[in-house]
Amino acid sequence: MKTKLAAVLLGVLAVVGLVVVPTASATPYYRDVYMRDNFGDVGNEPSTGSIYTSPDIKVCWTPVPCAVSQNPRAGLTNYVFVTLRRKPGGIGNVDGNLVLYRSNLGGGTAWPGGWTYIGNAGASVPVGGSTVMITWPGWNVPGPAHFCLLARWVSPNVDPMTFAEVANTQLNAQRNNNIAWRNVNSVRVFPLRPYWVSYTIGNPNPFDGRQSLILEQPERQFAGRVTIDLGQELAARWRAAGQKGTGLKQVGETQFQIVEPKFARLDGLALKGEERIEIGLTFETDVEAEPAVLQVRQVDEREGDLGGAEYRINDKENDKE
Repeated sequence: MKTKLAAVLLGVLAVVGLVVVPTASATPYYRDVYMRDNFGDVGNEPSTGSIYTSPDIKVCWTPVPCAVSQNPRAGLTNYVFVTLRRKPGGIGNVDGNLVLYRSNLGGGTAWPGGWTYIGNAGASVPVGGSTVMITWPGWNVPGPAHFCLLARWVSPNVDPMTFAEVANTQLNAQRNNNIAWRNVNSVRVFPLRPYWVSYTIGNPNPFDGRQSLILEQPERQFAGRVTIDLGQELAARWRAAGQKGTGLKQVGETQFQIVEPKFARLDGLALKGEERIEIGLTFETDVEAEPAVLQVRQVDEREGDLGGAEYRINDKENDKE
């Protein structure tokens, strides 16, 4: 009886993402294909560091690979290049199918319901790795063109997922090197010309919950002002939960300006099960600001990471975009 009860409890915890339960078989290193979650990722499962800034997913405006990933153009055909890598000591080719999805830029995106299919491509990955292109048709690129992209390497008979997928996309990408997530938006802010971008805060779970929204500029800080607008509904829920936060000051009924660039957060943001709400970020400066990076991420009540987005502000290499 105790054994059965423990098995049932383990299953329930796995569904809500509290424990990591591996599938029956993991892939041997010599036929393991992976995509990086960040520049320091070497294919370990689970990975460490940022989970939603994969450098192995790149958007280009032409079918010729571009040097730097570009923001998708709404209503026009874009091309997504995904780099598939092999572990050292690989043997032979590994066959599978690369599948690409999109969602609104943000975090807390539930798998699979929060993702929209873009396309797929079969591939045979040699020991040196390969890059696969998937065409992103214009009718599937609505505006504004700020998106999360999710790439999944599907090879169930040769290189299966190591850990069973759950509703939390963050956990799926962290645990499985067959999944990569890119939520990076290049932002060009000119003096005296405010620039607005969207961010979608989401609850990947089927039950209601409260989250915190964290905004960080740990290294390159923006020489200007960043304001977050929660909108009427989410701001009302925040007030009802006690108006908890740090590193921000309220500058309007629903607007909050970052005053502590290295770390600011809003707590007690209540979301219904699988709910997604679009909020806004405004960047403005009085001078020609140097490059900076703003990281926005969500955590649940247990401080579990639910994903987020990275905004690269005034990157010189992205000025042409």
